[in-house]
Amino acid sequence: MSLEFSASHILWRQFDQHNNGPGADAGQLKIVTDFVDGFFRSHDHPGQAQEIHAARWYRAQNQTFRVMLTQLVGELEQQARLDNLDLLLLAHWTPDVEVGCSVTNALIHQTGCHDAFGMAISDHGLSSAFIALQIIEDYLDDNARGSQRKKALLLIADQDAILYDSPTLASFNPKASACVVMLHSRPSEPAEPQPAGIRFKHYRKVPLPGTSQALDTLLARLDMYTSEEDLLPLLILTTPGFAEQLRKHAPWADHTIEHWDETLLSCAPWARLGQLAPTNQRILLILPEGHALTCAGFVAGA
Repeated sequence: MSLEFSASHILWRQFDQHNNGPGADAGQLKIVTDFVDGFFRSHDHPGQAQEIHAARWYRAQNQTFRVMLTQLVGELEQQARLDNLDLLLLAHWTPDVEVGCSVTNALIHQTGCHDAFGMAISDHGLSSAFIALQIIEDYLDDNARGSQRKKALLLIADQDAILYDSPTLASFNPKASACVVMLHSRPSEPAEPQPAGIRFKHYRKVPLPGTSQALDTLLARLDMYTSEEDLLPLLILTTPGFAEQLRKHAPWADHTIEHWDETLLSCAPWARLGQLAPTNQRILLILPEGHALTCAGFVAGA
C-alpha cells in the first residue's frame, strides 16, 4: 500500500499569544521556576530558571498543542469523517507548554475514533513530520485488511515559548503554529478508480553534499522516483538558505525551487505545500540538519 493525501486536507495556522489576559503572579511563577530548576538538576544542568522564560511560558497557555490542534481538528471534521481513524501521530520539535498532556488521547476523545492508536515523536528535530510519514505508512500497511482503506491524522505543532535560552530556536524568530494532515492508505492496485492525490513515495536521510559533484548526483542517490515518474516536472521545497544554494547550481536550474517560512518550524513545509497545492509533479521536501539532508518525496496526481 502507499500513503496519500489531498492538499485540501492540510489545515494549518499560526497562533498568537493573548497579551490582554492577567499575568502570572509570584506564586505561579515560583511553581514554574521550581519545576525548571528541578528539571535542570535531574539532568546535571548547572543553570537556573529565569523569570522571563517562566512568564512567557505561563502566557502561552492558549497555545498548547492540545488547544491549537483541537481547533484545527474541529475544522477538519467539517470536511471529513474522523470517527473512523486508525492512527493519530503527533510530530513536534519544541516541548509542549502543557506538561503531561496526551494530545493524541485528547483528540481521539474529541473525534470519537476510540479504536485508533495514538503516539508522538519529537526526538527527530524539525524533520519529525518527515519520518512520521514513514511510520504512518508502515503502521497502516501492517494493519491492512484486504482492500479497505485505512486513515490517519498527522498532527504537527511547535511552540515559541520554552523554559531556557535557546539561540538555535531564537534564530528562527519562531511562531506558535500547528498543522493537521489527513492521510489515506491506497492499495497498490485499487479495485476501482480513486481520486488522484499527493502520494508519499519515500523518506530518506543522506549526508549533506560537500562538493559540486555530490550535489549533482543527489537525486540519483535519493532514488525517490520510478523512471516513469522521472518524466514529471520536479518541485523542490526547502529552507531559504538551501534554496539559494540550489538556484546557484546549474544542474538544478530546470527544476522549480521554492522555500518555506522557517518561523513556522515543523509546520513550515506543510503550510507551503498546502499553499502551492501542486498537481502532475514530483515533489521533494529537503531539510538540511547538521551534516545531513532529511528528505521526503511525493508525486502529485492531476
